[in-house]
Amino acid sequence: MTDNASILALTDILLQPVDKRLQALKEKFAQKTTDELLELVSTLINVADDYTNACDEAVELHLSIYSDMHPEKLNYNKPSFHGALNGLILARKAPNQSVLCHSCAYKQGTLANTSLSTQSDVAFAMSECATFYCHQNIECIERPTAADIKRMRPCKGWAQHVKNRGTK
Repeated sequence: MTDNASILALTDILLQPVDKRLQALKEKFAQKTTDELLELVSTLINVADDYTNACDEAVELHLSIYSDMHPEKLNYNKPSFHGALNGLILARKAPNQSVLCHSCAYKQGTLANTSLSTQSDVAFAMSECATFYCHQNIECIERPTAADIKRMRPCKGWAQHVKNRGTK
């Protein structure tokens, strides 16, 4: 079991700016054994998974209380820790992150990037040599309106992925 001091150190590190966290980790945990570090990583994985499950539960509870729609009837993109880990790999397929839209499936940390459902759509497009379209400003990607069709364009992350396929 991870000791309380290590857990508190992690909460302190979390409050650091992103670019300072690695150094803070090194400073706080340099004296830990390999087994202690592996236990800490295991704890972090479990906490992250528990947290995302609790977020799902909170959304579903909110929908049950404040809407007329039962959560089981909804089909929505849900972020997950599993999806976030896969999203790290997907983001690397589009190295020029600066050209991506703010909600791109290839932009690290976005809802689309951390959603297994969206990642499945990307994988399908790649396997079928089909275009994966940018969803920005599209009302309904499954049944696009005439106006949507005029606005549709290939996802810039997908374009980088296709261009770089086989190079990594």
